[in-house]
Amino acid sequence: MGFERIQAQRHKIGNLTLEACYDRFTTKFELKENEKIIYSAFLYAGPIRTKEILINGTAFTLKVFWLVLWQSKLENNDGVVVKELLCRRRTKSIGVLIYIAIITSVKIGLGVLSQT
Repeated sequence: MGFERIQAQRHKIGNLTLEACYDRFTTKFELKENEKIIYSAFLYAGPIRTKEILINGTAFTLKVFWLVLWQSKLENNDGVVVKELLCRRRTKSIGVLIYIAIITSVKIGLGVLSQT
């Protein structure tokens, strides 16, 4: 699994297809309904985004959080419709967080051992 500049994932909700795309270089996040862009934003400016959007005449809330762990979900009045719009992005962010925690623990451990 190599480097992917644009990460995308499709979701079926009823009779329509939603596609979430994220460009890792430009931090552009797009949500498309049947290949038509319904939401597009550059995420570099703020780590937390909440936006009310209409999909097929129904109101949904899009929530994107990317500061430490990636999370992007789509909700309506009944609750969460799509728990994670980009599962691969979430998995990679968890992996990076675990890697940083392990490396930091090793550095702290070596620092403590070198002091004794």
